[in-house]
Amino acid sequence: MPVGNSDRGVGLWAGQVMFGLDNINEHIDWWHEAIPGSGESFAHEGTLTSTIAIPSITIGLTNYINVSVSPMIGYRYMGWDGDTTTIHHRDEGTDTRYKNAIGGLLGNTKIVCRYLALNDGQGPGKRLFLGGGISLPSKNTITSDPFFLQNKEKMTDHRHFSMSDGCIKIISEIQYYKKRNKTPVFIGGSFLFEAPIKENKYGYKSPMLYDFIATAFSKEKPSIKGSVGLSVGLKHTSSAYWNKIKAPNSKSTIFTTGIGTLKNYDFGTISLFILKPWFVNNVNPGIEAEESDLNQKVGSWQVSIGFRHIFDFVIPWLDPLKGL
Repeated sequence: MPVGNSDRGVGLWAGQVMFGLDNINEHIDWWHEAIPGSGESFAHEGTLTSTIAIPSITIGLTNYINVSVSPMIGYRYMGWDGDTTTIHHRDEGTDTRYKNAIGGLLGNTKIVCRYLALNDGQGPGKRLFLGGGISLPSKNTITSDPFFLQNKEKMTDHRHFSMSDGCIKIISEIQYYKKRNKTPVFIGGSFLFEAPIKENKYGYKSPMLYDFIATAFSKEKPSIKGSVGLSVGLKHTSSAYWNKIKAPNSKSTIFTTGIGTLKNYDFGTISLFILKPWFVNNVNPGIEAEESDLNQKVGSWQVSIGFRHIFDFVIPWLDPLKGL
């Protein structure tokens, strides 16, 4: 059965249980010149570092349907390297409470059901998964508009980032994989769509997300006792809204390339990828306004580690062979 990236699905027999753990580490360096009209004559500069763990449990309900539960747990830290202090930025992390933020380690939790619509069997062939589900927020979110879009004259100290966006979202996805006898022995891609059902209780409506990832793996290389993989991704988010007003700097398009390895062990499968995101529209986590012509720089690197283990036991009441 194929193993997917991040929280991508796998095929399981009825009653089988798989544990997964994805660790995503990202470091962003950002800089932009002083924003005209802000009253600040100095440039803004800093870093945004994220360390995220996504444990997951996937259960085969039938030979064609499985369900996964995957909470996001982690920490984001903003390092401030500017020339002087500002109401927008300071050294801070998402684990702490602030004037307009509830701190904590828990982000959104996804519950996704996947249907194996096409399966050519254990050997070479095609697999097609169709999935849908829901993303549930935690309380660790921003509690008021950090842009003060309705009352800029009352702007005071605030935070722009959190572990959860506070919104309930629907999820839809398609995954297609093909196993071959020659390199690349495994190729495939997935498309994920997320959309908020409505704005959260604080007046924020998160953007819609479109996320495409394609991967390919070679045959096992004796020199590393594992397969070499390539990854290409394209992620786009629409504009977000605070109290039905478009949030600045929320629309983004990011192209990602990566290389990694996949190894099978007695205790499970481990993957390691080094990824380079390219900000197509130069979206900058340090910009607090919609200033498309602002001089700015942003760069990022990611390291992603994944683990999968299918347990030997089968859940008795889901086992179709029980009693035969």
